[in-house]
Amino acid sequence: MDILGKFTRRSERSAKTWKDTKTYFSQRYNLLKLEFLEKSTQLLSVIFSMLIVIVCALVVLIYLSSAVIHWLTMALGAAWAYTILCVLFVGIIVFVLAKKDVLFVKPLIRKFSRIMYPDEVEELETENVVKDAEIESEHEEGGQYEQ
Repeated sequence: MDILGKFTRRSERSAKTWKDTKTYFSQRYNLLKLEFLEKSTQLLSVIFSMLIVIVCALVVLIYLSSAVIHWLTMALGAAWAYTILCVLFVGIIVFVLAKKDVLFVKPLIRKFSRIMYPDEVEELETENVVKDAEIESEHEEGGQYEQ
């Protein structure tokens, strides 16, 4: 009878352990779903806000360009007005393409990495700040002379 009691206690413990394990993995799965939902919502909000900014900027650019064309047409004539505005737009396009990494890619990557990996990004930023401070202190010390 004592042997039978040991087996029933073991089976009760194993059943409880199995139930606790299922509960743990269920809670962990729910946590992962919530974290995914939070991060995807943040990413979508960044993307949608950028789209809204781009659309508003294009509307402003269209109205501004029509006003500039109107003013230049009255001053120089239609052909010169459109030529000047075309050269201006080509210059803007060349500038944006030349600086696209600085203007768009790096800030977006930084923003997305802060959303997806907040702990790792904070550690890297603090390490970079410490390294920059050490480099500045080395430059300051190296420039002085001893008496």
